[in-house]
Amino acid sequence: MKRKQVVTVLLMTCMAVSSLAFTGCGSKSQAKTTTKQETEAQADEVKVTMYDSDGKTELSTAAVKKGELFTEADPKKDGYTFVGWYVTPELSRKFDASKPLEQDTSLYAGFAKYQEDTREFYIVGNGTSDVLKESNWGAVVGDAQKLKKEDNKEENVYTITLDLKAGDQFQFAMNASWEDQRGYGYLNTTEQDGTEYFKNSGSLGDASVKKSNIEVAVDGNYTFTLVTHPLEDTYDTEDEHYSDDKKENFNLNPYDSISFVYNGK
Repeated sequence: MKRKQVVTVLLMTCMAVSSLAFTGCGSKSQAKTTTKQETEAQADEVKVTMYDSDGKTELSTAAVKKGELFTEADPKKDGYTFVGWYVTPELSRKFDASKPLEQDTSLYAGFAKYQEDTREFYIVGNGTSDVLKESNWGAVVGDAQKLKKEDNKEENVYTITLDLKAGDQFQFAMNASWEDQRGYGYLNTTEQDGTEYFKNSGSLGDASVKKSNIEVAVDGNYTFTLVTHPLEDTYDTEDEHYSDDKKENFNLNPYDSISFVYNGK
């Protein structure tokens, strides 16, 4: 009798040990599967790290599927207007939200305070179109070249609609001296629907791409919108030609932008 009891106990113990062993193997297998799935999911994602305009303060992070667009909500900051994401801490190049993300990315928020802009802006340049031919590199800044300022108490918006010819070159500026010029580097984009409408025609010396001429690639009628943030203007005082009496020729702005609509031929 005792022998049977001992055998029974041994059998039950073996069964329990076997059960635990199988359970352990199952748990390890499930854990490996879960880890593999997590690794594959992470490999299919890119990390977006968002910073404040100081380039150092981290605002948040987000995971975006590789090959998809970044659609995070715009950040808020008391007393400021969010003007867009930039891909450099110097806020020198805007992030293109229309392009899918393929790798980990750092973005820097641009924030600006509103101040009414009392300046007038003109299109200055040269070419074969009527308005730019008359401009003759800014020799004439008249009604035909003048941008119209919208009646807007929250944003400084200037617009102009005109016909342009391929090969025309231009920028926007305050006057015939090209003060506070806004050139190629201020364009939000140079293409629409797969067509390139503008190209960088270069600038004098080592000037910033923001001061490069915009060259027209396609004949047609265009509407341009210039948005300004005068409180954020800076001056390139390190330029060897800089002087206080000519400082407006060394004016730059990280947030000003030029957008366009092609209205057809």
